[in-house]
Amino acid sequence: MHLTDHTDYSIRVLMYLNQKKTLVTLNELAESLNISKNNLIKVSNQLAKADFITTVKGRSGGLILNKNMGKRNLKDIIVETEKRFNIAVCFTKDTKCDCSFVKNCKLQRTLNEALNSFLDSLASKTLNDLTS
Repeated sequence: MHLTDHTDYSIRVLMYLNQKKTLVTLNELAESLNISKNNLIKVSNQLAKADFITTVKGRSGGLILNKNMGKRNLKDIIVETEKRFNIAVCFTKDTKCDCSFVKNCKLQRTLNEALNSFLDSLASKTLNDLTS
């Protein structure tokens, strides 16, 4: 299982905000997390849309973690930020799979079970667990 950079950045932003517990600027995040400001804009927009953070516009603006977000589990965060879990070609509907076992293939089901186990294992850890 490989998470995208977007999800990695999202988790790191949430961890940083959970530690700070105050309004944080994009410049501070970019410098502290070594992530480009352009990537942070995309990440923060998605996190705000998912109601994980609040964005404050203007000269003294920034990002702040929403109340009780620290209690959210990692599975919920990752499922919201990782849009596709295509661990094999046959998971992608718009790609033709050249599998010789198409009619009786158990690989997709097996990989799906592994993916669900991976995600379920993250359900027991919260954002607070990562930052305390």
